[in-house]
Amino acid sequence: MLHAHMHRRASAATTIAIAVFVSFLTAGTSRADAEAGQDHSPNPKALVGSWMETVMFPPETGRPPLKSLGSFHDDGTMECSDQGAVTTEPASVFSSCHGVWAHLTQRTFGYTSRELISDLSGNLVGYLKVRGVYTVSDSGDEYSGTSFAEIVDTGGNVLFSVSVTNTGERITLDLP
Repeated sequence: MLHAHMHRRASAATTIAIAVFVSFLTAGTSRADAEAGQDHSPNPKALVGSWMETVMFPPETGRPPLKSLGSFHDDGTMECSDQGAVTTEPASVFSSCHGVWAHLTQRTFGYTSRELISDLSGNLVGYLKVRGVYTVSDSGDEYSGTSFAEIVDTGGNVLFSVSVTNTGERITLDLP
């Protein structure tokens, strides 16, 4: 019985020591980060807002960078519009994108979006599906990431795919 009592007492002391140690480490880290002006806490809403994005294609595609406007809503939905939504080869029109996004870790987010592709007569000829991962900067005003895009015909056949890099700049209020 004495042995069991001493074991419980040692376990309690160990638990308290661990709790104090963890609390000391956490307090030290928080204080150091605060003094350095840094906040490394997860922000699951850091992507919410409107952004001007630059999409960079691999050199072998021969495609120049393009601009895109995107808005990420706090309910996990998104919308975007791309520069060059009308193409001549093949002649087609892309709708704006609609999609979903989610917080992954810290300041990293994943998303999936879709656009409709029509011919010039308005007939649906396919879809653009884009999925990617963005990391928002510590300032919260920029992001960078990579995306994978696929053009799929109405039968589900992949016609084209490409990996791209993305950088975004938050659109902020500029008063006149």
